[in-house]
Amino acid sequence: MSQPSPEPARLDRAVIIGGSIAGTLAAAAIAPYFGEVLLLDKDVLPEEAVFRRGVPQGAHFHALLAAGRKAMDDLLPGFSEHAFEMGAARLDSAYDVMRLDRVGWSPRFESPLEFLMASRPLIEKALRDKAQVVPGIRYEAGAEVTGLLGAHGRVTGVRTKDGREVEADLVIDASGRFSQAPEWLGALGHAAPGEEIVNAHWGYSSTFLRVPENWDPGFRALAVTPFGDGALTPESASRAMAMWVVEGDRRWILTVQGSAGDHPPRTEEKLREYVSSIGVPELDKALADVEFPEKIAMWRDTRSRLRDFAGQPERPEGFFAIGDAWMGFNPVYGQGMTAAALEAADLRTVLDQHLAAHPGDLTGLAGGFYEKADALIKYCWTSSNTLDHRIPGVEYTVNGVPQQVDPSSSDFSDRLAAYMALDPDRYIRYRETTQLLRSPEWLASEEVVGAVKERWDELGQAVVPR
Repeated sequence: MSQPSPEPARLDRAVIIGGSIAGTLAAAAIAPYFGEVLLLDKDVLPEEAVFRRGVPQGAHFHALLAAGRKAMDDLLPGFSEHAFEMGAARLDSAYDVMRLDRVGWSPRFESPLEFLMASRPLIEKALRDKAQVVPGIRYEAGAEVTGLLGAHGRVTGVRTKDGREVEADLVIDASGRFSQAPEWLGALGHAAPGEEIVNAHWGYSSTFLRVPENWDPGFRALAVTPFGDGALTPESASRAMAMWVVEGDRRWILTVQGSAGDHPPRTEEKLREYVSSIGVPELDKALADVEFPEKIAMWRDTRSRLRDFAGQPERPEGFFAIGDAWMGFNPVYGQGMTAAALEAADLRTVLDQHLAAHPGDLTGLAGGFYEKADALIKYCWTSSNTLDHRIPGVEYTVNGVPQQVDPSSSDFSDRLAAYMALDPDRYIRYRETTQLLRSPEWLASEEVVGAVKERWDELGQAVVPR
């Protein structure tokens, strides 16, 4: 990520719709170039790292990939250390993690790839703490945006629910999965972007756990994914769970997942039965000694949605979307926070280069940003949807038109994962790629593809139905 040019010429004001993770990181990215960066959020922003109504997914597990953490530290220096001081946990991504997927249990060994594990409220609060001391960044809570201002092909500000009109040189939509950008742009006469939706009908039930003092289950994170197409039982085809330490040593989170409409229940007794039905004894053992001291939260809107702003032939100047407002992932794949961070890093690079070439003029910035970040977005979109495509009953639409889904599209990715697990060094490179630290191009090299094809039948035997 580029650093800002020395003493960049400052524009007047930028408005960011939404003060959550994507909005905060976008603010950090552009703050050196504006006199004021105003984040408008309709929610109350708490002083503590606690759940808030405006982020309903905050009660469920969140994974911060390594590349996302690095980008956050680059944009807001000291973020990681602040999060650790607040109680976030450090995990070795190979040694501390037990993960079961279609190709069996992942290999475990000491590695240099470290995870920062924390609840969504802690990560958001740690970022906001760092952003609030950046000159020019200001949060305004309880401010709901209801529309955009614009004229002559340019967005010039926002309108709020209380009737205010807030003018801005730049407006960024970071309002998340429920963004109304297409409707707002339509009201100004601009075309809506194309939209793809993948829905494997996932549902979550989550709660924070209390574990015994000095509890050592042999891992600090445990995850089991659905087997999907070809499973031996309906339960193993559609059900999954994950649990890991989030703050301190005794506060863990449990998120139980069900796909294909097979959603997990809300009560502790039935949730334990649901997990047991997956047929993996390690899950029953892991939950045997833990307590459920808090209520169980549910989440059902898990569709992946891509609004193809990058593919539009024309778009208004002075406006773009970021984070889930651009592409909202199925949360089960843990890419959302990291994608937002990497988009923000790309935004700083593009904005710095743009203003160096066109001082004081943002014309063309939106197109440049979308062009820069689109490769990342499309990679994340493809990788997550390949996994969803093997869930029975998955639905895929483009602009509302149903599309055919081929579950066999995951045959190569299954064997690729099995091939990577055979060698520790290769496996770490693979994990670095899935953590978005390394370009995925090497996975498509003749050497790797050829090795997988040469051992196709042997690697296929690693995909053992359960």
